[in-house]
Amino acid sequence: MGTNLIHARSIPAAARGPARGVKSALTLAALLWFVMPHARVARAADVRAPEVSPGVEVLVSNPPEELRGKRVAILTNPTGVDRELNSTIDLVRAIPSLTVVRLFAPEHGIRGVQYAGEKVRDDRDPVSGLPVLSLHGRTRRPTPEMLAGLDAVLYDIQDVGSRSYTYVSTLTYMMEACEAAGVAVWVLDRPDPLGGLVVGGPMMHDGLRSFIGVHNVPLVYGMTPGEWARMIHAERTPGLELRVVPMHGWKRGMTYGDLGWAWIPPSQHIPRWETSAFYVMTGTIGELGRLSEGVGTPLPFELMGAPWLDGPRFASEMNALGLPGVRFRATSFSPRYGTHTGKICNGAQIHVSDFGAVDPARIGLELMAALVRIAPEQGIFADGRLGRGSGAKPSMFLKALGDARLGEALAENRDPRAEGTRIEDELANFLTRRAKYLIYE
Repeated sequence: MGTNLIHARSIPAAARGPARGVKSALTLAALLWFVMPHARVARAADVRAPEVSPGVEVLVSNPPEELRGKRVAILTNPTGVDRELNSTIDLVRAIPSLTVVRLFAPEHGIRGVQYAGEKVRDDRDPVSGLPVLSLHGRTRRPTPEMLAGLDAVLYDIQDVGSRSYTYVSTLTYMMEACEAAGVAVWVLDRPDPLGGLVVGGPMMHDGLRSFIGVHNVPLVYGMTPGEWARMIHAERTPGLELRVVPMHGWKRGMTYGDLGWAWIPPSQHIPRWETSAFYVMTGTIGELGRLSEGVGTPLPFELMGAPWLDGPRFASEMNALGLPGVRFRATSFSPRYGTHTGKICNGAQIHVSDFGAVDPARIGLELMAALVRIAPEQGIFADGRLGRGSGAKPSMFLKALGDARLGEALAENRDPRAEGTRIEDELANFLTRRAKYLIYE
């Protein structure tokens, strides 16, 4: 009997997952609202399980008949491992019924050595000897030549659950190219490290789509890679042959910390699974290059500061909001590289006491609002304006933010709460869309 697969064209209604808790979550958001909307589906009473298996283990334990005799490529990076830390590349190559002919490398490379944004070159994998074709170099979209001779591409990468993190963009581009080439895509599923319950932040609007925001979803979309692929299949690549190999044992509400798995950093500045949450809080602000988000210190994305910032006031204003599961401590630090290299930055460290209660997207938006209140003279968010004039392009900050109206309000030091009702409505619409693609209860 073959591996239990989810075929994108025929999902039983029971497997899709209802939009449980959406109405009550939005009602709660309306009651507790301060700056921006968010949603959280009720956390399961017991989210721990004795054993959870990633999709790659499910695949290799019982190789599906559909892959017998096929020529495949693997799109992966160092996070593609089983629970014993054996590489997905080695595990799949050991399946005698198929042939692995090449590898595809996303941002940071097949072995994760490239810095953020740095180009990855075509190469040969020193371990397997397979050719490696870069999807973060001369092209980010696979060309027909790259896909020639393939029957399927297997995707196995641990993500962080934020739309600005580029692995889901690479998956999306791969799906589009494979649809055109008649090549199947198989997603070996992995958990959303934040638990798959929290959905929040502004939506990505069409005019700001980019490699750091490839689809119309909120900043935190609360989906696994397999669920993301099902959404892209339905909304962008309906002609693609898509297969999702689900995890065994994973339930919504399980954070990565609940699994007992080793964490393999998906990039240099996500050293712990908890950093996935901090990345949502400060990563978008970091795109401005005005404040340090802790990159260049031992606490990437857990800090926020600048030489001119009043740290005690910043921490005090954030603590006064009473945000669940988090406290802010005034501190000073000096980044070894990145924004404000070698300078003393005053600001705050973010301390999370309960990852089951914290809402990273809301915290990020509250940080922006506090900075507008504290230092309007700095014009921190001037880059939030949509480019004016012929050939003008939006800033990286605005691309990451995804919402031009919100960016304009921040650029003009206006209270972003004025955009709250609109963003809440957009989020509610997304939750309805999202419910159709969920796999796990």
